[in-house]
Parts: sequence; C-alpha cells; structure tokens
Amino acid sequence: MRPEADVYAYVQDLEKHLQLTLFGGRMADPEGAVLLVRGALADGDRDRAAALARQTQRLAMITPGDPDMTAAADHARGLTEQDPAALQRAAGRYTAARARAGAVEDAGNAWAGNGDRGRATTLLSQAYALFEELGNDEDLARVRSSLRAAGTRLRHWTHADRPAFGWDSLTDTERRVADLVAQGLSNRQVANRVFLSTHTVAFHLRHIFWKLGITSRVQLARIAAEQDTEDASVVAVSPPGSREAVAGVGPERVPHG
Repeated sequence: MRPEADVYAYVQDLEKHLQLTLFGGRMADPEGAVLLVRGALADGDRDRAAALARQTQRLAMITPGDPDMTAAADHARGLTEQDPAALQRAAGRYTAARARAGAVEDAGNAWAGNGDRGRATTLLSQAYALFEELGNDEDLARVRSSLRAAGTRLRHWTHADRPAFGWDSLTDTERRVADLVAQGLSNRQVANRVFLSTHTVAFHLRHIFWKLGITSRVQLARIAAEQDTEDASVVAVSPPGSREAVAGVGPERVPHG
C-alpha cells in the first residue's frame, strides 16, 4: 500500500474514533466537532459535513450549559452553509480564544466568498489580531494569505524593531481597541466588536495607557484624532498614479506583532 494511502486510512480511523466519542458517547468537545466538519468539507463531502453539523446541533441541545458547544453548533452550520452571520454569531459565543479566532477567520472568508471584500478584510484583520495574541505563526500566515486574496497586504513588526512606547508600539489588537475607545465606546461595546471579553479589553486598555503615557480616555481620543490626521495627510500627498492614490486603496497597513 502507498504511504499516502496509509495516511488517509489513518486519518479516516481517527475521524471515526472522534465521531464515536463525540456523538456516541455524547462528550462535549466543541473543537473536535468543528474539526470533523472541516475534515468532511476538505474531503469534498458536503453531505457528510451537513450531517455532522446536524449532530453537533443535537449535541449542543443536550449540553445547554456549555456555551462553547452552542457556539460550535453555529460554527459547524456556518461552515457547511458558508453563512457569515452564523459564523460571526459563533465567534461572539465562544469563550475559548482560539476557537473564537477561527470563527472570525471563517466569517471573513465567507464574506469574501460572497463578494464583500470590505467585511472580509475587517473580519480577517480581527482574526489576525486574535491569532497574534495567541502567537501561532501558522495561523498568522494562513490569515495573511486570505487577506492578500481579499486585496490587503500585511507587513508586521518583529519584536526586535517594534518601538517600546508611542502609537507605533501598539499591537494590532491594541490599535483596534484604542480606535474604538476613542470613538466613545464602552469596554463592553468594544468587547462585542472585537470578540474579546471585557476583562481582556480592560487589560489591553491599561497597556495602551502605559505605552502612550496617558491616564484617560479623553487623552486617548485626542491622540487617536491626531494620528488620523497624520494618516490622512500621508494619503493626501501620495503622487498621482501611486498605489495610495488609486481609488479605494489606502497606504499599506502595518499590523504589529
């Protein structure tokens, strides 16, 4: 037997074992349930993926005290139907950080598949920031590839050359939190926008204040407004015909991490 055939048989056996453990033993494993659906879709078997999504939904119904299992049911259905709303709902319900990041990424890809590059870029950028917090290079590379496909190219600071203080010292997540707080949103409202807990938002806000040398949201709003003005001036002086001057294309975005 060819080695690749051995590997395929091995993967099939693993999937059967996981499926039996999950749905036969009724063991709540949100990540495992979503992995099974991903595997079926990767294999081109949409009928099996849909059946697994329905089983995930039933498992969520008999484990109502598990919010991640409920989120996994939305996630599984969203994957099989390529429904970005269901995937965003899943992201909002997950308590597990990596599962949340994966759902945000899937929602971004679903919007891209629907032809909405604006929403796709927004969500994929959020997914990038969430994976950046988790520190997984493979996830970051995959999301960068999706963003390039959606028309956005990312560059990133290395830990060695990122400034220690000032606006450029903010990570991508901190930048997003800072922008939303500067708009007047509460910690809870920010948390809902970026798919983080209110405690995590408060943690990021403390770091933002420290890096910027400020103590209030009013000061943050002023600095953010000044930064927006600087960014706008960069676009305004771009020479005709440059990439920045082309309608709908801004200066290259530089996330940090």
